[in-house]
Amino acid sequence: MRQVFYGAGLVLVGVVSLAGCGGGGGGGAASPTSPSAGGSTVTASIVGSIGPASYTPNPVTARAGDTVVFRNSDSQMHHIVLDNGSADLGDLAPGATSRGLAIANGNELRFHCTLHISMVGTINGATVPEPPCTDQYGYAC
Repeated sequence: MRQVFYGAGLVLVGVVSLAGCGGGGGGGAASPTSPSAGGSTVTASIVGSIGPASYTPNPVTARAGDTVVFRNSDSQMHHIVLDNGSADLGDLAPGATSRGLAIANGNELRFHCTLHISMVGTINGATVPEPPCTDQYGYAC
């Protein structure tokens, strides 16, 4: 009887382990990950808090299968997120490098720093997006 319970426990462990390997697809354009083995790692450096010029290069060019990382070369904390909400790379202290962002296709992905709203950029964009207007009356926009 004890062998039956032991065997059933092993089967349960195996099923739970395999369930985590399933193809939960979703077709997203990018997701936080470790650097991919199939592509290159592309680094975007954060060089300040000066609008679209905060990142170099900007726009960032990456192919499907590449991994994009952000390196904080600035003296301030930054927090990078994709505008579409599919990835939050978290806080980046000065000198830190973000988790990798796996690029699934060549579509444009816009990103920004949540701590400095003028810091905007794009991966695979034709142009750099305009930062949001912060003048409550719209005169400086």
